[in-house]
Amino acid sequence: MDYRRLRVFWDLLPFRVKQAVAGRAFDRFWIRRQRRRSQQKAVHSQEHTRRLLVDLAVISKDDAGTGIQRVVRALALALADDRFSGWDVQFVAANRHSPYHGIAWPYHESAVDCSEIEARPGDVFVGLDFSLDAVRRYGRQLMQFRRDGGTLWFLVHDLLPLEYPEWFSRNTVLRYKAWLDIIAGIADGFFCNSEQTEQQLRCTLNARYGLSQGYKTKVLPMGYNILQTIVDPSVIVDVGVRFDLAHPFFLMVGTLEPRKGHELVIAAFEELWADGAVQPLILVGRMGWHVENLRDYIVGHAEFGKRLLWFDDVEDVELEKIYQACEGVIIASYAEGFGLPLIEALGHQKPVLARDIPVFRSHEESGVYFFPQNASSHDLRRCIESWAGEIEAGLIKIRPPEACWADSAQHLLRGIV
Repeated sequence: MDYRRLRVFWDLLPFRVKQAVAGRAFDRFWIRRQRRRSQQKAVHSQEHTRRLLVDLAVISKDDAGTGIQRVVRALALALADDRFSGWDVQFVAANRHSPYHGIAWPYHESAVDCSEIEARPGDVFVGLDFSLDAVRRYGRQLMQFRRDGGTLWFLVHDLLPLEYPEWFSRNTVLRYKAWLDIIAGIADGFFCNSEQTEQQLRCTLNARYGLSQGYKTKVLPMGYNILQTIVDPSVIVDVGVRFDLAHPFFLMVGTLEPRKGHELVIAAFEELWADGAVQPLILVGRMGWHVENLRDYIVGHAEFGKRLLWFDDVEDVELEKIYQACEGVIIASYAEGFGLPLIEALGHQKPVLARDIPVFRSHEESGVYFFPQNASSHDLRRCIESWAGEIEAGLIKIRPPEACWADSAQHLLRGIV
């Protein structure tokens, strides 16, 4: 018997029942009730330094190095910088056995107050991590935090599990919906990684819960510097790269999952290779969900290990070197909340060829090239040929992004004041 799956099923049982029997009207009633119950009963006092309690429930336990976790790690490190005076920044986490409490991150030998968090008037809890389970389990603790005079903000990366549930496991979709139910009922504000995510979040909160006011939203500019996301700078000079970077290659970065478009890109390169193209395609990203067939397609490919390479365990320092060495980056996602690899590529002044979806169009003036949203592999092959020709001719002018992770942190702090 798979006890882990049974435990997850049992944890989610109340939400399965609610989803099965409750309608939209009940959701709206329940959320409004939650928001009334969590109303602040205290006001901000100037007698002490305000605390910023930053949730790192996931990465403090298991940092898988995905794009979301690079964002969380980068923002947490920037917030911990001494330049941001006026706040007492503390990191917190929760797990199956312990409610939200102080943790020593990133240096676990540091002395911290590990007791259960309680709000003082003016304190702010920032749900920086994608803590679906911790927020669900300890929603009552967070409600009490708000009633005691604290405020609650959460970072929302995208609404994809709601919009495209077929791309995710059933448990992931249910966990996401349960998380959104909780934060919709208690949040004072939401940080979003793009204007598109902000707009979609506002529409969703109104459509699902009848919430059109009573909360704030702020868009955080995303940084791009991978080295600024690394906890221990000493590793920067120690890591090597496991393949020859001397030959030109094209790059895809991102977890292997249905929405990323890997299969289409590989099929386009098959046509290029059949016509004599020699540039390899390198895939960097861990294996995700619903992609067993894609995995078999990649590792069973005739060019696997030759002109088709896949690395599923690349550390950030190695990824930095791979970005520096590539000819260009291809981003074929069918949908994104933001698309971190796009801005990381531009930050490295590398040409980008992206699927023509709205969230990517905002970067058009930065030198991003596009292929049609519904392109076939043959269409994409022609776009790659044209794009690669312009790269070789030096015709692509790139405007690097201006924001760094310190800017993101400053925007966050200005948003919660």
